[in-house]
Amino acid sequence: MTDMNSVDSLFEGKAPELRSTFDHLIKQLRQFGDVKVAPKQTSIHLEKNSGFAGVHPRKTYFNLEFRIDHEIDNPRITRMQQLSARRFEHTVKLETESDVDEQLLKWLKDAYELSK
Repeated sequence: MTDMNSVDSLFEGKAPELRSTFDHLIKQLRQFGDVKVAPKQTSIHLEKNSGFAGVHPRKTYFNLEFRIDHEIDNPRITRMQQLSARRFEHTVKLETESDVDEQLLKWLKDAYELSK
């Protein structure tokens, strides 16, 4: 029986390139340092000491949410929410490995470094 809280189960029935995109993202993030991959029922939390990002798989893409201390004004940001005076949650849609580019990794490094 499949563990319902596993990375594999969250990508079952989705576009095949999504799993390779996720794996590529994790490989790039681990260049920052330790990254814990914590699958939940419908998402995957990415943690350093605390959560700094989350992956929400859909059929043909996944939403990547991350929290940083400033607002980003960029067309790649599909959603932005102010969580507190100095915390903003941003959402980016990822479909292929090429979406994990230098710009995204810079944002994610900021989120990673803020995770205390």
